Amino acid sequence: MLILQDLLGLSFADLEALMLQRGQKTYRAKQLFEALHQQWVTDISQITCFSKELRDSLSESYTISTLDITRVKESSDGTRKYLIKTHDGHSIESVFIPNAATDGRHTLCISSQVGCAMGCTFCATAAMKLTRNLTAAEIIGQVYAVNRDLRSSGWKNTIAPESEPSEDARMIHNLVYMGMGEPLHNYENVLQSIKLLCDQKGQNYSGRRITVSTSGIVKNIKKLGEDTNVHIAISFNATTNLMRDEIMPVNKKWNLEELVEACRAFPLQTRRRITFEYVMLAGMNDTNEDAYRLVNWLSGIKCKVNLIPFNPHPLSPYKRPDLDRVKAFQHILLQNHFAVFIRGTRGDDIDAACGMLGAQKLEDARIALN
Repeated sequence: MLILQDLLGLSFADLEALMLQRGQKTYRAKQLFEALHQQWVTDISQITCFSKELRDSLSESYTISTLDITRVKESSDGTRKYLIKTHDGHSIESVFIPNAATDGRHTLCISSQVGCAMGCTFCATAAMKLTRNLTAAEIIGQVYAVNRDLRSSGWKNTIAPESEPSEDARMIHNLVYMGMGEPLHNYENVLQSIKLLCDQKGQNYSGRRITVSTSGIVKNIKKLGEDTNVHIAISFNATTNLMRDEIMPVNKKWNLEELVEACRAFPLQTRRRITFEYVMLAGMNDTNEDAYRLVNWLSGIKCKVNLIPFNPHPLSPYKRPDLDRVKAFQHILLQNHFAVFIRGTRGDDIDAACGMLGAQKLEDARIALN
């Protein structure tokens, strides 16, 4: 069977070479790139600025991948969780978070893999194991599919409509690679997706509007800073190697000492900080001693810390600490002059909150308990 190459994942330079091979002028590459990344066409036949002959010729060797949105769940807080099917029948999830930032801009949390190989014991996605990496086209395809859905459904921001910046027509302002999968475990496809999303001829996202999260793939942390200008978020989550080995198996390959060393070597842009995410598990990593150890680990790093009280779900045994314990932990960091925030939970009533993306496996577990 002939396997068609996906146009959506090709760079502008690739498209220029493709057009030259077909005896076309290079401006055709710009038309094609804009059709793919500004107009979000889903079929080569929709590129009406091309002749039928050129469209038919391209269709013989190329395709434009599409992702099928099979279900949309909306939370009471306005968060929308998308269950999306890939061309080979696998399910991934993306989460649209309206007004997630204080400036009223909207965020989309996207996946980078089908499942995940990291095995973090507090995360629902870990129970799925890893099926395969997503291609660059499938990663950016989530952004385009959700954009198309928001526009076609006439979605309106009902949370705080007056905060929507009138000069910006975007439906999605911020992108976070914090969905299913470990982005730095799928480095080349994630890197290509970032380059495509930031290309001025396409969506023209600024690197300051993109955050890539990692559980600690040390070999690719510095590389991400050298290859892009995006933000990085580190899932830290424990202050001893013994505890981190237990809840995050990646620590057995790259321990806390190696992780912190990689963070210190990360090439920060001007006025940028590393974000450290710390999922708080009741009675496990939430003590005052943990807070003081965290201060020692992060001392001297330009950073901010997000404390994330665990979002309970049936695929993980942990409990959420009470708010007083979280605030006591936060107070110790504040006393030591860290910027530290308690992240509010969004979309937990539809299993869309941090650590809860598990598609059908999580739903099956809930049904079994009832």
